[in-house]
Amino acid sequence: MRLHAIVVPAAMVLVIATPASAQSAANQSGSGKAEVVAPLSIQPLLDLRFGRFYRPVSNGNLTVSPSGAVTGTGSMASEVSTPQATGGRGPGTFLVSGDPSRVFRISLPNRINITNGAATMRVSNFTSNVPSRGVALSSAGQFNITVGARLQVAGNQAVGAYSGRFPVTVTYD
Repeated sequence: MRLHAIVVPAAMVLVIATPASAQSAANQSGSGKAEVVAPLSIQPLLDLRFGRFYRPVSNGNLTVSPSGAVTGTGSMASEVSTPQATGGRGPGTFLVSGDPSRVFRISLPNRINITNGAATMRVSNFTSNVPSRGVALSSAGQFNITVGARLQVAGNQAVGAYSGRFPVTVTYD
């Protein structure tokens, strides 16, 4: 058996040895998190009710606030005192359910029409008891929304029962 000697210059040894000693690795674990929250749902409880009134001779407005206060302008000012059946006038009421204590916001339409055959009346100025910054659901994950609006009644408005639908949208903040 023969032995061979290999002579390697010292500078070359350092170059080869330096990269091997500089290579090091670090290992750390990261973490991930997720939370699934209850989706928002909304359920109508009471319709927005402008109640009964006499046909006006001129234009006027009847407003129901989210708190249930009723005001009138023009020929509808005197209609505020028209006797009503129980539950005749009042705000629309909705139950919102979702993730407890989570803040949500509401979106309401600018205006809609309610109809009686071909006759219409405009409903506008929708407002609610939810502030523009939103409101938190209770610790049970619920909140009652009340919605009011203004009804525009034309002079000699066609007699009859008027109805229509309006969208109420709730979203988490």
